Amino acid sequence: METISGCIVVRPVDTPEPAHFGPTETQDAYLVMVGAFPPGQPAPPLHVHPHTDEAFYVGDGDATFQLGDREVAAGAGCLVFVPRGTPHTVWNSGDRPVRGLIVVSPGDAEHLFVPVDGSGAA
Repeated sequence: METISGCIVVRPVDTPEPAHFGPTETQDAYLVMVGAFPPGQPAPPLHVHPHTDEAFYVGDGDATFQLGDREVAAGAGCLVFVPRGTPHTVWNSGDRPVRGLIVVSPGDAEHLFVPVDGSGAA
């Protein structure tokens, strides 16, 4: 990741840790995470974020989202918006890395991860 004339450029990488920027660079509007996750990596538990919304963009690969009680396949070019308080999780359901980005808004809010049980209760 590099900054050029105040703009941020994130190039594709295969490192396990995503590149992050914001909220400093976005005046607290949002936080961006760019990266990849390999096939076979376990999904986080079903969870909610009480104070933040998330938008997931799948740039390459095959992901599956659990949104409430439904599973939704999301391939390259798909955008999934998850409003705050919505139970969700995501995993790599393909045989190659999933590359994409996550936008969290607002960027200055605490991005809490609250696990929920299978019924969606926090």
